[in-house]
Amino acid sequence: MATTKGEIVEQFRCQAIREAAMRVVSRKGYDHVTVQDIADEAGIAKGTVYLYFRSREDVLEKTMSISFEEFHILIRDAIGRGGTFRECVEQVVKAQLHYFEQQQEFFRLYLAMAEPLGERRLRKHASYRTHIAQLVTMVEAAAEKGEVRDAPAERIAIALASVIRDIGLQRMTEKNKRPLEADVAFVRDFICRGIAAPLVTPEENV
Repeated sequence: MATTKGEIVEQFRCQAIREAAMRVVSRKGYDHVTVQDIADEAGIAKGTVYLYFRSREDVLEKTMSISFEEFHILIRDAIGRGGTFRECVEQVVKAQLHYFEQQQEFFRLYLAMAEPLGERRLRKHASYRTHIAQLVTMVEAAAEKGEVRDAPAERIAIALASVIRDIGLQRMTEKNKRPLEADVAFVRDFICRGIAAPLVTPEENV
């Protein structure tokens, strides 16, 4: 916690630079942002950025990590409410889609990290790995109760994260959004039940 005037100024400047970086990344994409872009967005000189951050990568890394902190708490609380696997998935999907809509600059930063050429970068990022680890914990708890099939928990977690991200992107681009609850139910059922129609045997048709 900042206590001196200098520390308060530094905290304020760092936050302003991170917020500027988030806005610029959301507009230009992760790979096309420069320190000058960030400085211009923050309304400061380029050299001022280097007083608080070592490089462009340092700004973007810290912006991503700090932005994810609130998100991690949100998902942790959603999982922590407990219930069946189906209920936990619904709680996570609802919390995440709602957060994406309320914090669109964060979501755009998240998407920018996952641009086609940056997908590997996102998957290696510590904040993303923490998010996947949270979902793995949820899946493993359900597996112990026999609520999910015998499949790699991490792959299930990655699939869930990817589906939620892409549904969030679809909602962001739609002029007429479906009700949030409809998409929450869709993702929940997609993960818990799949999309194939139940097989009907010849005997059942008789």
